[in-house]
Amino acid sequence: MPVWDTTLVARLSPGGALEDELVRQAAAGAPVAIAEPTVMEIVQGLQAGVAAGRPGLQGALSWFVGLICGEHVEVLPLDREAAIVAGRLRALHPAAPPEAGHARGRTRAGWRLDEQIAACAWVHGRTLATDNPRDFQLLAGLIAGLYPHASPLAVTGGPATVVPA
Repeated sequence: MPVWDTTLVARLSPGGALEDELVRQAAAGAPVAIAEPTVMEIVQGLQAGVAAGRPGLQGALSWFVGLICGEHVEVLPLDREAAIVAGRLRALHPAAPPEAGHARGRTRAGWRLDEQIAACAWVHGRTLATDNPRDFQLLAGLIAGLYPHASPLAVTGGPATVVPA
């Protein structure tokens, strides 16, 4: 099963199509995989919203933590091997690529998390499902250059890759 990146996980909601797919896959014996950096990124965003007093985010945070700690999700660790790969990626491409229409790329923090997510997926031999295939294909190319004799990181795009039509 593919690893869902932050662009997909951020769209999870109670009773939504992605949650339904997550539960369906877990019931079929193939729980959805989410990399530790994605969990951190989502929890950080929700907690920041709670701290800012945004209504409803305490409930969303509690729901997400319950989902992550339950049986429907496999959390892939940023282990020693993934940390080495992420560090090598950061050395090769320390800044996010520019976005279309913008002179500067995404935030450095967001790019570093993408490096870690790609490293987790690759080290654990998983395909990465994302709504941001361009950046992850760049990272897959860098991984292929670093490890030319290993299987490449496969990247699939969009919700159609995880939610059947």
